[in-house]
Amino acid sequence: MTRLAVSSTFTLCCVSAFIRLPSLPMRRTAQLATQARRLSGLSRRQAAVVAGVAASTVSRLERGELDPTVSTLEQILRAYGFRYGDGLRPNVDMDAVRAARRVLEPELGIPVTIGSDQWFHRWDAAGLLTGKTKAERVIELCARAAQQANLAHRPGARLFVDRGWKAIARDLNASGEPWALTGAFAALPYTKIAVAVRTDLYVEDVERAARAAGLDTGGAGPYVALIPFDDVTATGVRHLDTGVRLASFWQIVIDCFAGNDRMPDQATDMIRKAAPE
Repeated sequence: MTRLAVSSTFTLCCVSAFIRLPSLPMRRTAQLATQARRLSGLSRRQAAVVAGVAASTVSRLERGELDPTVSTLEQILRAYGFRYGDGLRPNVDMDAVRAARRVLEPELGIPVTIGSDQWFHRWDAAGLLTGKTKAERVIELCARAAQQANLAHRPGARLFVDRGWKAIARDLNASGEPWALTGAFAALPYTKIAVAVRTDLYVEDVERAARAAGLDTGGAGPYVALIPFDDVTATGVRHLDTGVRLASFWQIVIDCFAGNDRMPDQATDMIRKAAPE
């Protein structure tokens, strides 16, 4: 990155710390913040800890007594798993997934980042990881990570008309393309809860994988989502004798929490079987 680009980025970040939201009335801001927090399941005290702001900031914002800067509103909404963009939109921060998987799979040696360390310590400080049983603690950890990792909004993810994941897998194997099944279909070896939802596949290169599998973006669904691997989601992939490749067990759990319909029920069932009371 050039010096000019660095300077411009720094300037924008600094300016956002002072810019307010003239087009968004304080009452509307209060409604959005309250809605986002309630959807996240956080108390005001927990929200303040996770967001890294004073508890009074959260309270005043929700009462309509605070006209927040752009950076303050973004900081608070991110803690809930949202961002602002003509209403609430899912926020994606894969450092939250990294934080959870580092705890759940220490043997994999997933590298720590400043962001992943921050997520874990704020969840812990907010009292979110203190359930009475191991299963309760793991469910909370995975659900919090998933809150920051909505499957449909992963960076670089694209939807294609689904040919059936087994046919796609066969073509990807034949072409030598790295891939791994995740989400609802990947959960089926671990739970009896079946969910009729979209197919989700991790791939190394979305465009290349789509060509190899003969996928098209035109036409009616159902759809398959091709999601680019990153260094965390690519770690722990299982290669079965049948040619099937599954994402890590814990990645599947997090991705099910990040899905829709009964996918969170699949995740909960998987955890209760893997981490009994």
